[in-house]
Amino acid sequence: MNHPRFLDNSAQKQNTQQQNFSPAFLHQMINSISDPIFVKDRQHRWILLNDAYCDFIGHSREELIGKSDDDFFPQAEADVFWQKDELVFTANITNENQDLFTDAQGITHLISTKKSCFEDETGNKFLVGSIRDIILQNEAGKVLGVTGRVTDLTELMQKCLALRETLQEPDRQTFMTQLANLQQVQDWEVYLQPRGGTAFPTRIRMVAMYDSQGQWVGWRWLLCDISEQQAGLHQDRQAEKELQRTNAILQAQQEASIDGILIIDENRTIASFNQKLSQLWQIPAALLQTRDDRQLLGWVLDQLINPDEFLAKVEYLYQHPEESSRDEIFLKSGKIFDRYSAPVRKHQGACNETSPLGDYYGRIWYFRDITEYKQAEAELRASQQRLALLIEQTPLAIIEWNTNFQVQTWNRAAERIFGYTTEEMLGNPFEIIVPENARKHVNEIITALLTQGGGSFSVNENVTKDGRTIVGEWYNNPLVTPDGQVIGVASMVLDITERKRAEEEQQKFVALIENSSDFIGIASIEGRILYLNPAGLKMVGLSSLEAAKTKSLVDFYSPEAFAEFQQKITPLIFQHGFWQGEFRHRHFQTGIEIPTDCSLFMVKHPETGEPFCRVAVVRDITERRQAKEALLKSEAQLRQQAQDLKKAFRQLQHTQTHLIQSEKMSSLGQLVAGVAHEINNPVNFIYGNLNPAKEYTQDLLSLLQLYQSHYPQPVPEIEDFTELIELDFLKSDLPQIISSMKVGADRIREIVLSLRTFSRLDEAEMKAVDIHEGIDSTLMILQNRLKGNDQRPTIEIIKEYGKLPLVQCYAGQLNQVFMNILTNAIDALEESFVICPILWENARRVEQMTSPQICIRTQLQEQNQVTIRIADNGLGIPEDVKKQLFDPFFTTKPIGKGTGMGLAISYQIITKRHGGSLECISQPGQGAEFMIKIPLIQHTST
Repeated sequence: MNHPRFLDNSAQKQNTQQQNFSPAFLHQMINSISDPIFVKDRQHRWILLNDAYCDFIGHSREELIGKSDDDFFPQAEADVFWQKDELVFTANITNENQDLFTDAQGITHLISTKKSCFEDETGNKFLVGSIRDIILQNEAGKVLGVTGRVTDLTELMQKCLALRETLQEPDRQTFMTQLANLQQVQDWEVYLQPRGGTAFPTRIRMVAMYDSQGQWVGWRWLLCDISEQQAGLHQDRQAEKELQRTNAILQAQQEASIDGILIIDENRTIASFNQKLSQLWQIPAALLQTRDDRQLLGWVLDQLINPDEFLAKVEYLYQHPEESSRDEIFLKSGKIFDRYSAPVRKHQGACNETSPLGDYYGRIWYFRDITEYKQAEAELRASQQRLALLIEQTPLAIIEWNTNFQVQTWNRAAERIFGYTTEEMLGNPFEIIVPENARKHVNEIITALLTQGGGSFSVNENVTKDGRTIVGEWYNNPLVTPDGQVIGVASMVLDITERKRAEEEQQKFVALIENSSDFIGIASIEGRILYLNPAGLKMVGLSSLEAAKTKSLVDFYSPEAFAEFQQKITPLIFQHGFWQGEFRHRHFQTGIEIPTDCSLFMVKHPETGEPFCRVAVVRDITERRQAKEALLKSEAQLRQQAQDLKKAFRQLQHTQTHLIQSEKMSSLGQLVAGVAHEINNPVNFIYGNLNPAKEYTQDLLSLLQLYQSHYPQPVPEIEDFTELIELDFLKSDLPQIISSMKVGADRIREIVLSLRTFSRLDEAEMKAVDIHEGIDSTLMILQNRLKGNDQRPTIEIIKEYGKLPLVQCYAGQLNQVFMNILTNAIDALEESFVICPILWENARRVEQMTSPQICIRTQLQEQNQVTIRIADNGLGIPEDVKKQLFDPFFTTKPIGKGTGMGLAISYQIITKRHGGSLECISQPGQGAEFMIKIPLIQHTST
């Protein structure tokens, strides 16, 4: 049974490519078998029977299918059948038995029954049985006098002696030996000799007979003529052997094919395939074992670029079974398969005429990976294109001549080198580009090319279209057919005119090296000396180039120097390709180390880029070293003098700057004090008379009120004047004017007081003062700069004053520091609005004023230190600028707007005069903060 449903698991695993057959084909196949065949399920019911079994049992297939032995046999006999079948199911063994069986016609048969258990892919078990009719009772008549029943041993021996006489000699002794060892059942095959007939093969079975009480009653002889059976078996074996041989050949051919082969039967079921198909499509073994063409098609479609087109072609071919097809399919992976499909039909006749479609057995598919072929084809086309481009674009002139040495091919390089176009040269002889004095030599080359058949190389002078003489390097090869006939010559020409000139220049360069006064040497990568010019030989004390070639790099240095060279210089040369610097070489005669200026570099191969030699250009710098040492000593002395002068100049500069600034501030203080004094006198005069004036005015207004109350009807002249001067408005506005004058006078007094506080002329010496008062006076002076304008809003002053006692300091100088720092903060805030005007404009537009701020914080730290922090929220100060803030004359402001002295003087005032510190803390974009730290009480030495 070849149907996979009735194959056990091991058989399936051993032959994954076994065919599936349709149910109709399966029935046709088992019905062609003469032996009864039956299949039972696990419930011992018949599910598959052939016609021979139905005839043997005496019932139709419809009566038997779905029934069991209990439905047709006596219960005792059915139970025996059930037990034997159950043993096959549970033990999973093959069981063979021989039994006597009486058929529906009452004929007793000696049958051989073989039963096996099989399991399908889902685990269902089935029992498959076959029955072989060993012998019929009436067949014994072929051998006279030996059939029948014997009831005792004597009769048995008599019957056996009669039978013995019919046996041929080779079987006679075997028969007698087996007879002597007779058991209850005995089988053997012998050749019998009938009376007056030809010997024939016979199967003999002697079966012990028992009555209903189980008592032995005799033996039954059963004889069977097996001539036809053996002949048929022999033919079957021969046919099976031939079929196995044919299948093996076909399978080997299929597996040896370079194509993936797939055979689909007429029911669209996978009938066969080879391993190449699985490899090409990377199909899982489990999928192929399903034999499902639809699942396999789904797997293939997922890998295709155009699955719809592929599927349409497949369906078309299945709908037109008479057609064959060949096309190419493209996979997502980039592979290309050649697909060929043809119907599988029975062939008839000597000319392989195909049978009608009724003999259609399915379709065979061939798949071949032609990716590399397509790539090679594309590469061949590309190669041909490249060859054509190479001929056209190569710098070599490529010329093809016929046997008369007339031009047949003339590429662009030839046009460029010789100046003639292709149209001008086609068909022209070689003489047009060969000067008169070289034609004899060229003729000799031509004769050799056409007669001897070998290639040639020559260097010739040639003439261009514009009359120039050039030097050409010619490579000539005859074009020879397979039969040895020369049909032309191909020439490649390289214009080496420039190379010739370069060779001449090279000769000059060689002469330059030979005559150079510097050491010039060449060594291999391994350090073996290849060349050393005369100056180099002289410098290191060698007599000749041959003597130098016996040396290596290590010989040119002392052991210590070479170790340093290998450790420090060699890695740099290999890393960067060169090294330049001073080193020392050894004199071979004296052993003295010579100080040298070296240029060492690698020479790389122009094609591979790999270094292949070292070059050294070395100069003896002994004298220069001595001069340099003297110069360095002199320079050191001069440098020290310059440093001393620079230091003295800087001190002088600082002193001068401080004196100038002090003088300026002193003058400014005197000016401010004078202005304040001059303003103060008239202001005091005005301020002192404001109260009496207010009282007098009030008295006059009261008097006027009395007059109006007692003389309500004045004379007309008074009434007219009252209206003219708007007496009522004058009475209400005059007190307000007096009050405004008082407010203005108070403001003037405050300004004068701030000017006097800032100038501190009365406090030129160190004195304990209120720091906050000095800061406030400085802010008062800068009030005008703090106000807003069209470029920026008002600068907000945030005061975070701590509780400070009076601080000993030079009040005027400290106020100068506050003035400088606050002025710089205002400048920084204004600069931020100049640099970022969009921020300011946007803020004004949406009425969200960007608020520039200056925050002033004071704090008493520890017991004898006061900290004043002045911070702005401007653009901040870069690190490189911050490093130079306190340097004299350093400024970032435009020319004319800053002297660069404000912070330098402030630094000197804080650090030198007050023994404190001044520090700037700033990051770009985060504003700047100046932190002043001074002692609360100054030491007398300060």
